[in-house]
Amino acid sequence: MIPRTKARLAAGTVVLGGLLCTAIPAHAALTTPQANAFVVSAGAIGNLVAVPPTPTSSYTPGGTTTTLGLAVGPFATNATLTAKTSGDPSTGDASASATVENLGVTIPGATIALTGINSTCNATPAGATGSGVIASGSVKLPLLPAITLKAGAGPNTGVSIPGIASIVLNQQSTDSNGVLTVNAVHITLLGGAGANLIIGHASCGGAPAVNTNPTPMISAPVAAGAGATAVVGGAVMLRRRNRGKNAFDAS
Repeated sequence: MIPRTKARLAAGTVVLGGLLCTAIPAHAALTTPQANAFVVSAGAIGNLVAVPPTPTSSYTPGGTTTTLGLAVGPFATNATLTAKTSGDPSTGDASASATVENLGVTIPGATIALTGINSTCNATPAGATGSGVIASGSVKLPLLPAITLKAGAGPNTGVSIPGIASIVLNQQSTDSNGVLTVNAVHITLLGGAGANLIIGHASCGGAPAVNTNPTPMISAPVAAGAGATAVVGGAVMLRRRNRGKNAFDAS
């Protein structure tokens, strides 16, 4: 006969063991919300100077930063460039956006015209979503037909400019902390230039709300598996206890 206390302890051990083996966080959580945004940046290209992230905004403290017109490095526009970030530790939320109405980009062997550039990123403690879109875009090449850049392209849409550059529209990636990075347009020059141009950058990551303790996230299949383990383990312990009791009553 198995004493009642030992039976309960054994069943509890089965349940606890199942949970400890399977309850693994989906990703390492940030301790505070974070967000960053800028409209343009570029490495040095031949005689063109490098362009640091312009304009830029980061949370903390967050806020809106604007630049009226731009003519530096490969970029030219008479429109307002706007970068915006915000966050709220009490909810763990964060957001970022980068916008400009029109932009001209000059690279060796091609010129690029873009309109309606808008990148956004929104994060909660559960994860982040975002997008980087253009309303229209085209690449003009000497003596060749223009290449049209798709408006509202899906995530990580690639476009090749043979021998000159590769372009990724609506580029999205998430790091191990759950921080989402969105670039509306990412241009990588080929050959010896090797420079990177980023247009419309927004990144953000959520964090546990203030005064709450992060808890491991358990998916539905994991929870179901742990529950099944508990049921089976408990049934086995109960069956053994009943057998012991019946043997005692028979004697």
